[in-house]
This record gives sequence, C-alpha cells and structure tokens, in this order.
Amino acid sequence: MQNCCIISYVKKSLFFLVLLFLFAASGQKVLAQAISTSPAALNVQYNLPYTGILPDNPLYFLKALRDNFLNIFITDPIQKANYDLLMADKRVGAASALIDKGEVDLAITTLSKSGNYFYLAVQQAASAKKQGENTGEILTKLLAASLKHQQVIFQMEEKTKGDARLVLQVSQKRAEDLQKSVEQLKYK
Repeated sequence: MQNCCIISYVKKSLFFLVLLFLFAASGQKVLAQAISTSPAALNVQYNLPYTGILPDNPLYFLKALRDNFLNIFITDPIQKANYDLLMADKRVGAASALIDKGEVDLAITTLSKSGNYFYLAVQQAASAKKQGENTGEILTKLLAASLKHQQVIFQMEEKTKGDARLVLQVSQKRAEDLQKSVEQLKYK
C-alpha cells in the first residue's frame, strides 16, 4: 500500500516538474495550452445516448443479443460506422455509470468493448472513404465522439485508484490514438 502511495507521489511530482519546466522554457502560453487540452477541460458538444439497462442487469444478455442481431443486417459502411459508434457511445456511458455504482471491473470490461466498437466505426469509415463515399459527416461525428469519450474516461479515472486507474489510463491512450486515426482519415 505504501509503495503505491510513493509511486503516486513520484508521478505527481514528475508531472509538476515537467509542467514547471515547460512554463519556464516557453512562457505562460505552453502551460495554458497544456491545461486547456486536458480531457477534463474540454467542453465537448456531443451528447451520449441513453444507455438503457446496464451490463450488471441479468437481462442485459437480451440487449446484447438484439444488438448483435441488428448489426448483421447493416451492410452500408457509413451506416455500419454510425451503428458501431452508437454501440461505443452506449458502452462508454454504461462504463461511467458502472464506475459510479462501484462496479469497477465490469466498468473496465465495458469500456474496453466501447473502444472495440469505436475502432470498428473508424474502420468502416475508412472503408467508405476508400469506396469514394462522402465521409465528412461521419468523420466529424467520430472526432467529436472521441473527445467526449476521452472526457468521460478522464472523469472515470478521477473516481478510481490503483490498478483500475492505470487500466483507465491505458484506455485513455487508446482513445487518443483512435482520435489520431480519425484525424488522419478526415484530413488526408
């Protein structure tokens, strides 16, 4: 337990030293930019959909079965990307609700599934772009969603500690990487 606290203290100290270095080296602009780009500071204009029943509900398997069944019938890549994004959004919202309920392990599993769906949405958008379809709207939506997901994950991190927090930090990095993939698709 003490090692965890010491490691946390060292990490925080290093973070503040880096910020201090950046502030001293480049003036106040760098510090202001570092603070304003943190996920907590983002004011993302993107609403997550209602999640419905959560994965801790005994009837959740019916919802998952329905979602998988519906997914089979979607063949258009843009519609598929929108559907996968909807599934990612619902799961990130569910993960946040599960954290609030104290079900951290299930929240982490649900968040991982959200990332998987988001990845599939990006792949579908890439496929649509290769086919020459207009992907501007879905890519804009994916960018906004990725920022919202990062904001929610950051808020989840603040509510956890220990190994769970480290896992959420990995999820945060994955969300950032997915955002970069979307940006490459959009501005390529």
